[in-house]
Amino acid sequence: MPVKRPILVEERRALRRWAHRQRPKPTHKQCIEWFFEQYNHRLSQSSVSESLSKTFANLDDPTAIISTSVRVRAGNWPELEAILWQWQLQLERQGGATTGDILREQAKKIWLQLPQATGQECPEFSSRWLEKFKKRHNIKERVRHGEVGSIPDQAEVEMKGLQTVAGEYNEEDIYNMDETGLYWRMLVSRGLLSQSRPSLKKDKARISLALCTNATGTDRLPVWIIGKAKTPRALKNVCISSMGGRWRWNKKAWMNSVIMSEWLQAFYSHVGFTRQVLLTMDNFSAHYTALEISPPPPNIRICWLPANSTSRFQPLNQGIIQNFKALYKRQWLAFTLESYEANIDPQLGMNIRLAIRWILRSWNNEVTNTTIYNCFRRSTLVSTSLALSTPILPPGISELYNQVIKTGNIQDSMAINNFLNPSDENEDGEDIEASPDSILQGIIDEHLGVPATNEEDDEETLSQYTSKDALQAIQVLIDCTETIEGLPTKHIRSLENLEAIFKNLQLQSKEQT
Repeated sequence: MPVKRPILVEERRALRRWAHRQRPKPTHKQCIEWFFEQYNHRLSQSSVSESLSKTFANLDDPTAIISTSVRVRAGNWPELEAILWQWQLQLERQGGATTGDILREQAKKIWLQLPQATGQECPEFSSRWLEKFKKRHNIKERVRHGEVGSIPDQAEVEMKGLQTVAGEYNEEDIYNMDETGLYWRMLVSRGLLSQSRPSLKKDKARISLALCTNATGTDRLPVWIIGKAKTPRALKNVCISSMGGRWRWNKKAWMNSVIMSEWLQAFYSHVGFTRQVLLTMDNFSAHYTALEISPPPPNIRICWLPANSTSRFQPLNQGIIQNFKALYKRQWLAFTLESYEANIDPQLGMNIRLAIRWILRSWNNEVTNTTIYNCFRRSTLVSTSLALSTPILPPGISELYNQVIKTGNIQDSMAINNFLNPSDENEDGEDIEASPDSILQGIIDEHLGVPATNEEDDEETLSQYTSKDALQAIQVLIDCTETIEGLPTKHIRSLENLEAIFKNLQLQSKEQT
């Protein structure tokens, strides 16, 4: 007689996801067979019925806090606990410590700002609640990340362990994710043209980007762009998902646990629930907290890179991000040069929509698979016996940089490396010293979506084009392509397909009016 075992939370969640995605709705027998194929464990019909019932509906919510125990006990105030838990992690990362009394006091501060608490009496947050909160988040067993990892030998040992894990996966199934900052319209210098507009102080307008790719470069996830405005004017009526990216925002334009939790859910959906993959990340507190909120399905394994050594072992930091930024800034330099040649301040014509277009073009079309693969090998996550050299700067960028300086009559230009890789471009909220209360307030603002003065919303709205305008432009392109000898026919077919799409949109618009 087989030994009975309980259903794990991750297994029950995976079953619900699979069942909800099937059309038509699967029978209990089909669910039993699917579960057996996945986990080599045969469920009873009553277990399937219970797992798919409303009792476990909270497993479908990506923002719900899920315990790793067999039975789910999420707590009465999941949003409050998510904020408090993120604060606890961030404070620990900065070397701070908490007590039970401090946690209870901070919980009361959070409660007073939650919209759902309006008009309700503040809970006691008793000692019993505190113990359950600690148990849910394993606080007693938590280790401060970064202290042990500062020892080089320890990092080497940890990396060898990660290499062993990575050796169990195909190269195309090994992923790395990292964030980077981007000064998307920083000038070479203020120069003579921009000096005439002292009120324009947006040289360092900054966004954050979340990048993820597999080791071969054949599967690059959409870039997540994090700004300060919910919907900048330049993005009005723009569908960024159609462009191939995702837009998120918060008060400080950096990654937090709320956005990271969304990102993880998107990654799980992208990979699916049958393919076995490895995702590697650094143990930034937003990553850690988000993983508590959104644990992976059984087929996805997430491993932390050794602490304090991501510059050595993070694949994206071995040249992929630098190459990507150089490709982006080459487009910005070309735009700057055209503006200077027309005696126009380049910042006046620049906007976040153009920046996103160039970001996605650089990531999807210009960073090569060879660059990505070589950087994964250099990180030693993917083993290699070869010493690989990967060019970071794209061809012609130095000449373009010097041309911008000359045409713009720049008297105080910075070195090109400082322009391409500003020293403070990658600072995030955890690099800034702050008091425990200000850290807590920042986290509350992020969870509640409190807006901030932003660097994207002072831009002019771009012209809005109609389907008729698009059809006329496509016809011009078709006319031009028909005159080019040797051009593959597939390009004309692509334009004709695009033309058909806009004709259909035009027809739908007429029918609605």
